[in-house]
Amino acid sequence: MKTKFYLLISILVFQSQIAVAQCFSKIKSGYNHVVAQKPDGSLWVWGWGNWGQLNNIDQSDLYLPTRYTTGTNWQSFNAGEKNTFAIKTDGTLWGSGGNTSGSLGINSTANASFTIVQVGTANNWKQIAAGGDFTFGIKTDNTLWGWGMNDLYQMGDGTCCTNRLIPGQIGTATDWKQVAACSAASSILALKNNGTMWGWGSNASGLLAPSNVSVRNVPTQLNAATDWASITTGGAHALALKTNGTLWAWGSNTNGQVGDSLPFMYFRDTPIQVGTATWLMVFAGSLSSWGIQSDGTLWAWGRNDTSQLGDGTTTDRHQPFQIGTDTDWISVTGGFNHAVALKSNGALYAWGDNYYGQLGNGTDIGATTPQYIPVAGCTLGVAEFEQQTFAMFPNPARDEVTLTYGNLATDSSVSLYDLSGRELGIFELQGTTGTLVLPTQNYPSGVYLVVVYNKNGVQAQKKLIIN
Repeated sequence: MKTKFYLLISILVFQSQIAVAQCFSKIKSGYNHVVAQKPDGSLWVWGWGNWGQLNNIDQSDLYLPTRYTTGTNWQSFNAGEKNTFAIKTDGTLWGSGGNTSGSLGINSTANASFTIVQVGTANNWKQIAAGGDFTFGIKTDNTLWGWGMNDLYQMGDGTCCTNRLIPGQIGTATDWKQVAACSAASSILALKNNGTMWGWGSNASGLLAPSNVSVRNVPTQLNAATDWASITTGGAHALALKTNGTLWAWGSNTNGQVGDSLPFMYFRDTPIQVGTATWLMVFAGSLSSWGIQSDGTLWAWGRNDTSQLGDGTTTDRHQPFQIGTDTDWISVTGGFNHAVALKSNGALYAWGDNYYGQLGNGTDIGATTPQYIPVAGCTLGVAEFEQQTFAMFPNPARDEVTLTYGNLATDSSVSLYDLSGRELGIFELQGTTGTLVLPTQNYPSGVYLVVVYNKNGVQAQKKLIIN
């Protein structure tokens, strides 16, 4: 039986135990746990810990952000349904938590590992996608690998139904860009560097083809488009962005998570555009979806029985609905019935169910709207950030755009990104207040993102349109 721990002591006592005085810069959510990274490279976790996904041998839940493991040499990370994976800067892969069907890839049939362990000996891992009982990764040579459950051709090698206990290469292609795994549908989707989309595994929710196709046993191109930029999968639905920033969705729509007018309990077997807005990023949870549009606003749709959409109600929404009016959101993630988001000043917000402490606020009390979560050691307050200024004109721009800034940190810089996430240039800022002229005549017409960074992470962001 789950034991609950209520923290009645002041948060300040906990703060004194943490030496790293920084806010969070990246977040990922499993079904009921959250993994986050600070700008110094350290990893932190909270929420459900029954499977060891928090690197906790006592299997307890954590109600406040707690150090996942030592070291600050973590390059990237991801959270599965009940496990956690992280890649070090040396390219080695590590994980803890659920190992049913071999999903940790540690050559063991044990149900879980309650301490963090290395996955194999390879030192060239680049990206990890954790589903329910299966996991996939891409190496720096752009090869694709998989391990875990294989009862519905999830391993993509044409075989069924022997589980794979260690990473095995899928095909021989060397041009994979991103892979995403549905936790419930046993469907896997991936993008190649040429912008094409591929899929394999079960087609129970229409993610891979019309309903007359039951499975795809090897990676198969799903449509003719060549402009896919990123993809995210939930329990049985998918969201994808194109290079022009438009949002597309398909799969199970039991609670409106696909985001269009299709009746509940139906599914879409081909991607359909959701609205006409442009998006910075989207995230697919179990039965809910969240996203941030190019103006920094936060949106949500789908299942809402525990207020995981953050709109103050428990009413499901068929289409994206704006949450609040703030325009400084940079990242959002969610799980089975909760969500967590970051603002550009590093402020952490969470909402929805909190039974396992997944909101990170020291209690098991949920929230119906985004609630600011004080983070131990985070010294960059909201009021401090609001004193900073950052503006640019003209916008839309043609030949050049002028950036004005004030009260920024001395080590600040500006990066320019296209909507596929590709960094086009880095520009150092001279002094804490000043002006920077950015040439734009050599960039194609379109929507771009201008981001201000310092050692604490993202400080500001604005959408730039180039005509």
